[in-house]
Amino acid sequence: MAFDNILIENIIHVIISYKSRVLVVGAGLAGSTIARVLAENGIEVVVMDKRKHIAGNIFDFVNDNNERIHRYGPHLLHCNESSEGLVFLSRFTKWINYEHRVRAQLENGTTTSLPINKITIQDIYKKKFDNEKEVKSFIDSIRNKNLIPRNTDELFEASVGNKLSDIFLRPYTKKMWGVDPKELAVSIGSRLPVRTNSDSRYFNDNFQALPKYGYTKMIENMLKHINIKVLLDSKYSKGMEIEYDHAFLCTPIDEFYDYCYGELPYRSILFEERKSKGNDLSAPVVNFTDNSIYTRKTQWNLFPNSGKRISNFNTLTYEIPCSMRENPGEYYYPVHTKESRKKYEKYRKLSLQKEKITFCGRTGLFRYIDMIPAVMIHLKIAKDFLKIKKI
Repeated sequence: MAFDNILIENIIHVIISYKSRVLVVGAGLAGSTIARVLAENGIEVVVMDKRKHIAGNIFDFVNDNNERIHRYGPHLLHCNESSEGLVFLSRFTKWINYEHRVRAQLENGTTTSLPINKITIQDIYKKKFDNEKEVKSFIDSIRNKNLIPRNTDELFEASVGNKLSDIFLRPYTKKMWGVDPKELAVSIGSRLPVRTNSDSRYFNDNFQALPKYGYTKMIENMLKHINIKVLLDSKYSKGMEIEYDHAFLCTPIDEFYDYCYGELPYRSILFEERKSKGNDLSAPVVNFTDNSIYTRKTQWNLFPNSGKRISNFNTLTYEIPCSMRENPGEYYYPVHTKESRKKYEKYRKLSLQKEKITFCGRTGLFRYIDMIPAVMIHLKIAKDFLKIKKI
């Protein structure tokens, strides 16, 4: 009888002390959001990443010239100030207000405002408008009002007409995506607004800011929890998830299934860093409208959370969009066409058969996701998982 009591006590002890153990592959914003939520709910989380640093594509650092550099291109945070995603991130960082502005460099070397607005149209057409009504009327006169857009190129024509599209939209889009805008879904082109006023801000959300101490520090604070263990420079191999109760994979879904339905198309980016002793750029980011290999350049010390440079040089980063063959393993933009979306849907349906695996992030979901939407999506994924665990 005493032996039975000891046995029962041991069993109870094992049940009480058992913690779910979860694997998260990817230490970027998506994976870190999931890891933090689960850790705060008593789940042991192992976060692994193939890179030697945390924070994924929002990784930033301070260089030897005291400039804060975003290694994988500028990342700008914008949202509604009441957003649940913002409330979550604000636990891990203080903010510096920053309203992002972009200029577009024209053939003659001058720059104009972007996205297209009243100022842009006045610069290109050498006209003067007294009010928004006049701007709207002019845009209506140059755009194809009868066109119902079926792709990005037609959206351009229907929104601002061919002249503005040929200067600001088509060349940039073709360089960025590596395909003719006619092949791209309407949603790609719709990311860039057209304004009839003089608002030169790139975004019009009521909250726009940068983390005071950078994105990497913000992610570091998210991952700082007793229930989270981080493994860097660690490549995921299929089958690792067997050792865990569940796995959240911010990895390419097509790669996981050995490309059985073919490869999902992505664009990558090559970054070219230069030192400049000239004048500051007209904005932190300047887009190129020409047919060169570059899409944009960024001057880092123009961002308010960058330190004051030590030398007389500014660091500029030029971006060159490229195929995945030219930059293997560095995924940036999922290329959404009718064919690629059908292909992804096949993979998504196949993934539903894996009860112990959830695909996340831009490569797992085959989606380009802004930062706050990414947090929102992965907060929901984590909370849904917790509901199932409680059942």
